[in-house]
Amino acid sequence: MPHVERRFCRTRLGHVHCVLAGDGAQTPLVLLHQTPRSVDEFAEVIPRLARERRVIAIDTPGYGCSDRVPGQPSVEDYAGAVLEALTSLGVDRFVPVGHHTGEIVAVELAAAAPDRVERVALSGPLDLDAAGREYLKPFFRQWTIAPDGSHLTDKFGKFLQWVPDPDLVQRLVVDLFRAGTASEQGHFATTFYRMEERLPHVRCPALLIYGARDAFSTPARAALHRAAFRPVTEVTIDAGVFAPNENPDAYASAVLDWLRSS
Repeated sequence: MPHVERRFCRTRLGHVHCVLAGDGAQTPLVLLHQTPRSVDEFAEVIPRLARERRVIAIDTPGYGCSDRVPGQPSVEDYAGAVLEALTSLGVDRFVPVGHHTGEIVAVELAAAAPDRVERVALSGPLDLDAAGREYLKPFFRQWTIAPDGSHLTDKFGKFLQWVPDPDLVQRLVVDLFRAGTASEQGHFATTFYRMEERLPHVRCPALLIYGARDAFSTPARAALHRAAFRPVTEVTIDAGVFAPNENPDAYASAVLDWLRSS
């Protein structure tokens, strides 16, 4: 088992929690989770990736053990905080590995810091042009605390519809309730992120990972990604919305196989 340590880095969005594992001289991997998860989304993937690479998993500001963020941050704000955290860790060049919301932040990193992003691995890619933003908006509603506590069982039941594994659902709702009643911040940020204006600025290769049972991301919904990154490698694994937890072996293998062949 690779040695794991934790750090807190000061950024424009407060202190950001990072998990570091593995070593080596090759470009490190930076893992970026979806909303409203935490580094726990990559708990099973980290040791698999760390056998070959240095790995840095980051709790998005507002989630996990990172500080809460007042107001409504943007995707650009999240990317800026990631860059600041990596700079404080002494990391210059890196490979973002982002899942769902994390892949959107990874796209912005590739656009905003092309000199630092060597390549990107994007799982659950979804084009966020006008059509993509409108597609997502109906799914994002901020929950509130019910006086009788029924929001607790309501959320547990809804997650069970996505993944019929009570143990994993427990982990999902822990992340959700830790983020509190601002848990949709990350999702809301994606609804005004103009990806179509940022993709022309990317200049690196990409791996696109699709979950065969992911209801949101499909090859048909990633055409802008496919056109912007060069070259593009695409792979489909047996997983749903929570791919890194659902099938960590296939997820880690997809990333490592792509890196080895590059």
